[in-house]
Amino acid sequence: MKFDPLEHPVCLDLPIWLEETAWAGHLPFGMFLISTMQPRVYVELGVDRGTSYSALCQAVVQTGAETRCFGIDTWQGDEHAGSRTDDVLARLREHHDPRYSSFSKLHRSTFDAALPEFPDGSIDLLHIDGFHTYDAVRHDYETWLPKMSDRGIVLFHDTTVRDRDFGVWKFWSEVSSGRPHFEFAHSNGLGVLSVGDYIADGLQPFFDCKEEEHALIRQFFEAVGGRCEALVQNRHQREKIDELYDYAALVKDSWLLSSYHKARRGFGRTYRGE
Repeated sequence: MKFDPLEHPVCLDLPIWLEETAWAGHLPFGMFLISTMQPRVYVELGVDRGTSYSALCQAVVQTGAETRCFGIDTWQGDEHAGSRTDDVLARLREHHDPRYSSFSKLHRSTFDAALPEFPDGSIDLLHIDGFHTYDAVRHDYETWLPKMSDRGIVLFHDTTVRDRDFGVWKFWSEVSSGRPHFEFAHSNGLGVLSVGDYIADGLQPFFDCKEEEHALIRQFFEAVGGRCEALVQNRHQREKIDELYDYAALVKDSWLLSSYHKARRGFGRTYRGE
């Protein structure tokens, strides 16, 4: 069986929630996963601004998948992502709740505290994207592994990042050894690991095909993911430009600038001996 993106057209759709994220280039693949796996339960550890999580929720709606989604985060940030305010979660809820709350829950919690809410063997798709040190990602994987079903797939983001004390690359090289796996190199890298005995038919080509076919699959998802990256970058730049315009208007109308111009005009008259 070969990979045919036309069998899963959702991967060609544009996500409607495009906040700043390093995951933008993988959004089409994430939406494809929902379409091909039809997971019963999807869990994301590390939601942050919610771009990846919202895209997969969008795919649930568009494909009619009977998937229950759970996004787990403290929304406090960390050393790698930076600090976060409550506004980040509030903005995400404004987008998420009217569209997805019938099957999705944004759960404000540490990853460990949320564990008891999930029976062993219940999760089909797990996305690990929390704190990125080696010890942290290993802990997240090992504590959540018993929750994975016999068709379980685990995603690891940032498998190609080797600075700022990121250790996902190191753990990925260990955990993927001897197991069915697949990796994308673009957008900081994404590791796809099968941890069950069963692999969905639509995913089988990713693990079984020859290297030249792997290369074509990678090229395809990098290309369609590039559109999402460009849109996120464009939106971020527009927001910065709007901020600069707002700041310029504020400065232009400010009392300090007005006083400066008056003083400057007065100095000019004095200098000319008027």
